[in-house]
Amino acid sequence: WLAVEFMDGGWSLKKLHRLIVSSRAYRQSSRVTPELLARDPQNRLLARGPRFRVEGEIVRDIQLSVSGLLNLDVGGPAVMPPAPLFLFEPPASYAPFPWKEETGKDRHRRAVYTWRRRTTPYPFLQTFDTPEGNVACVRRTRANTPIQALVALNETVSVEAAHAFAARILKEGGRTDAERLDYAWRLALARPPEPDEVATLTTLMDKQRKAAPKAGAGEQAAYTLAARVLLNLDETFTKE
Repeated sequence: WLAVEFMDGGWSLKKLHRLIVSSRAYRQSSRVTPELLARDPQNRLLARGPRFRVEGEIVRDIQLSVSGLLNLDVGGPAVMPPAPLFLFEPPASYAPFPWKEETGKDRHRRAVYTWRRRTTPYPFLQTFDTPEGNVACVRRTRANTPIQALVALNETVSVEAAHAFAARILKEGGRTDAERLDYAWRLALARPPEPDEVATLTTLMDKQRKAAPKAGAGEQAAYTLAARVLLNLDETFTKE
């Protein structure tokens, strides 16, 4: 049926993609009820949606979008993101390569505009299983490794996103911890937090405040810690 729709739509991939992603089957939740599980245990009838981690490009864009840093400009040249300079010197690179890290407003453009060098892939995207640029890829593989968690926590753009998200929470989220955490949860996870989740994160933030008692620095540090937690939850990067 999809093949016929593809032909009838003038071989337009854009129309085909729109049809797929707007369909009820694609948009349904991965949550399953006992009744549906009994009727369709193997999901052959598409009684529920799949649950999977989003692509590496989207992982990066989610962090930037939630923090308010994402640049949504369309078109233009590729952007060189922050990357370890040793990657562009021998022996990591065949020859020295002038990597000019973007420092202006284009620094946080969508990942689709990331400069990709064939011999030196961008480490963040490579860690999240982004395909090589020199071979055709008909289907992406998805791995879950500890390295991915470390990269999402500590990569330069991820740290910048956490700082910006913390500033956004403090500026727009209200006056109390409860109001701010509710705001942060809704931004990052599109749902309100559970009471036990708020209690756990508040305890973590209080420990950070004691470690940095100076008023301004303590609040910023505490909410940066909260932002790093929320930006790196499994739920943040997973299509439910």
